[in-house]
Amino acid sequence: MPRPFHLFLDVDGGGWHPSAWRRSRATPSEVFSPARLRGFAVTAQAQGLTGLTFEDSPLPDPRNPAGHLDAVQRAAFLAGTTEGIGLVPVVATTYTEPFHVAAQIASLDHSSDGRAGWIPVATADPAAARAVGLPVTAGEDLRTELADVVGAVRALWDSWEDDAVVRDVATGRYVDRDRLHHVDVDTGRWSVKGPLTVPRSPQGQSVVLAAEGALPDAQVDVVLTGDHAARRSGGGPLVLVEVELALDTDAAPATERVAALDADGAAPERGRVRFTGSGEQFARFLTDLSARVDGVRLHAAVLDEDLRQLVRTTLPALRVQRLLQAPLAGSTLRSTLGLTRPANRFATA
Repeated sequence: MPRPFHLFLDVDGGGWHPSAWRRSRATPSEVFSPARLRGFAVTAQAQGLTGLTFEDSPLPDPRNPAGHLDAVQRAAFLAGTTEGIGLVPVVATTYTEPFHVAAQIASLDHSSDGRAGWIPVATADPAAARAVGLPVTAGEDLRTELADVVGAVRALWDSWEDDAVVRDVATGRYVDRDRLHHVDVDTGRWSVKGPLTVPRSPQGQSVVLAAEGALPDAQVDVVLTGDHAARRSGGGPLVLVEVELALDTDAAPATERVAALDADGAAPERGRVRFTGSGEQFARFLTDLSARVDGVRLHAAVLDEDLRQLVRTTLPALRVQRLLQAPLAGSTLRSTLGLTRPANRFATA
């Protein structure tokens, strides 16, 4: 069979364009509706997508003028109403306690039976520091901070060995204390003392996705890149290309749709590949990419409109070529991506 080509869909707000909310079928009062989010998730799962991502920010986002809900909470809401599809929230790390991040993602992994991922990001805007009353982190310190947080979180995920939970009711022994491990990290900016309050999760380590160059390869399972010419690396992290798409609809060509959106406010350049055209052309574009990379992370210009076109035109063409292989019910995100379950760094004989 052909190598699986993994499609992730971001389901934040109305779409990647800051004016997408004007064309959304949801009224402002429906932005926080669980039915809307569940609808996107059910469609993506039925179509065989590998995972959903949930953007987030500690600051207001012009793409979400009515506000937005916490990314981890949105992913956790879908954990019990989906199966097979991965759930990958963005969590900003610069002004967030690493211990809390580790517990949140591990809890999501448990509640989803091993389908959790995590996109750690740094926050450069000084307003984010002011919002929580912390000193501003800038320049190279941002990259150092991100690596330190991810390193601490990964260590905390290993602070419980796989068989640390005993649950022996007869003897009243529920935890093997010898299989719990202290994780003491002090960077001078923050400190962490483990073990974590959450046992080791089904995946052992939830899948970490990060922007190209943001972290050392050893800390990353999947690299997100805006380079159209990127290629998968043998033995290294998987490679997903970030793609902003706008597709032709029955009402208007994609170029006209984007022009109408830009008239209300042009979209910023985010360093992603941008595709504008028909759904059939997009299928050929993805087929070409599949020869070089492991998949894509899709950002629809207007979710309500572009997701329908993906379902009608692009995804059927990918299924014909057997590039789209739906995750199996009961599978973990790691197994779907072909990643091994990592050994615990503290494992004892």
